[in-house]
Amino acid sequence: MTTAPRDNNQTSAVIVGIDGSDQARHALQRALEEARALELPVRLVGAYPVIGVGDPGLEQRFTEAVTKENAEHLAEARELAQQAGVQAETVEAGGDAAKAIVEQSEGAALVVMGKRGRGGALRGRLGSVSAAVAAHAKCPVIIVPEASEDRPARHGGGGDMALEPNGPVKVDEIDFSGRVVVGLDALGARNPALWQAVEYARGHGSKLALVSVNGALSGTPSWFQDEFNQARYFHEAEQKLAEISREIAAEHPELEVEHHIFVGRPARILMRATDSAELVVVGSRGIGGFRGLLLGSVSQAVLENATGSVMVVPSHPA
Repeated sequence: MTTAPRDNNQTSAVIVGIDGSDQARHALQRALEEARALELPVRLVGAYPVIGVGDPGLEQRFTEAVTKENAEHLAEARELAQQAGVQAETVEAGGDAAKAIVEQSEGAALVVMGKRGRGGALRGRLGSVSAAVAAHAKCPVIIVPEASEDRPARHGGGGDMALEPNGPVKVDEIDFSGRVVVGLDALGARNPALWQAVEYARGHGSKLALVSVNGALSGTPSWFQDEFNQARYFHEAEQKLAEISREIAAEHPELEVEHHIFVGRPARILMRATDSAELVVVGSRGIGGFRGLLLGSVSQAVLENATGSVMVVPSHPA
């Protein structure tokens, strides 16, 4: 098997972590779809553990066993890619899997990861490798969920409400099928996640749904929200989202854009959106994030509890 060295002149590719798990196979299928859409090869990254126990013979036997297993997983994945008509490169790396994938993400178009791999975290939680990659990758990362039978139950809408022109409706009544949903914060049109969502929607023939959430109002009495805040917030958010929609339309008139305004908890609303959306896009850190933080609280919560695919877009350094 050929091992692809990493260098700065390497062709852009869709990266996918391979470890022999069902989750990795599920992620590979999504990676192949994305590679076809982008007309790029996939780069299959398999990492094996390295030990030092002071016994050269034992270390050699261990290394031979894990490298053989890793090579078999990569060979299986490469065969699946070839059957799908997608060019495949392979990378074998000794040591930390997350570090190997993050290194490969430099100059890549996209990374696709399973939510949890072999020996992953508890059901419904984010695996350590996928969490680290989502936090530190140099390109967008799509985290694909478990197979449908293994996914957590649907999220309750709680007290979250969508403010529609004809009045508030429950968040559970909003269907995002066929849409790429992007959560916007105070950065607005300067949010890198927005433009990544635009490109994804264009490339996949999907509609784009802009989501704005006011979390401050969710803790106030309903009578206070109704009488003093909701109307003003709706008007301000409507103006802001309409302006962003016009900016997108000026560059991409063919893209259908809609927007939704919510009062509630941002993470819970975006988690709920993953139940029906084609993809939910978030930034790795929000406006309040700081350098060194693994993931912003909203993106972390969405990733851990999503029932659908989530794209994490690297945020600008704080």
